[in-house]
Amino acid sequence: MKKILAYIRNEEHLAKVAVFCEQERFALVASDKPTLSAGDSPVFFITDDKLARDGFAGSSVPLCIISDDKPESGAYYLKEAFGIHHLRMLLDSIYHGSLICNYAPSVTPVVISKEYLLENDYNNIDRIVCAMTGELPFFFSFSELEKVRVGVSEMITNAMEHGNLAITGHEKMESTENGTYYSLLAERMKNPKYSSRKTAVSLNCTDGLLTILIKDGGDGFDTSRIPDPTDTERLLKLHGRGIFIARMYFDEISYNEKGNEVTLVKRISLQ
Repeated sequence: MKKILAYIRNEEHLAKVAVFCEQERFALVASDKPTLSAGDSPVFFITDDKLARDGFAGSSVPLCIISDDKPESGAYYLKEAFGIHHLRMLLDSIYHGSLICNYAPSVTPVVISKEYLLENDYNNIDRIVCAMTGELPFFFSFSELEKVRVGVSEMITNAMEHGNLAITGHEKMESTENGTYYSLLAERMKNPKYSSRKTAVSLNCTDGLLTILIKDGGDGFDTSRIPDPTDTERLLKLHGRGIFIARMYFDEISYNEKGNEVTLVKRISLQ
């Protein structure tokens, strides 16, 4: 179990961190001194003692200061009236290097509606998805958020790969097996017929649901012929696995008639 090391004197602060750790299944290690012990490797160190940063100097473990005064550069910080979702966003920033959304403790988003137009940046899909979902810690636990991102990444990969670049399942399987997949990908990216296509993504959080629409610029496909990846004859095949993963992590998944737009729906776990 991953752990968070805390040197916190304020009981209210410590209680909120404890609730967060219980919800997100992290071990909370309350320290009686603002330093790491030999062998300690927590996700981050959190304290409300401004002097603690001095005893923590030189450590590679991320440091978070609870303070209404912004600390020196190099440390994360939370306002003293922080909420559980702020801790979740802090953890998200530490894991993914994303910026913490600039929400004051007194502000909680209720509805989020965004639209994006994506280039075929195939190598940075995970980073793109993290940027698009930066506010979702307000609506999902960290573990659920990770599943959402995996499912969205898989569907955007499909949109770029099979939709925009028109790489068929057979072509992917064959080129992967003979080691020419990335050459095929580079070839399609150079072809203006395919490389100019975009992926449109809309994200909406409202009425207890997260709804994500992903539409590619391709010709679509016959969705009635989506293979079953659990079939014993297909267990080691790559084609169709992304859709299977998205179905595991979302409550609903559906396609338009053309087959170039997928809608993902998930019930919001935090209200």
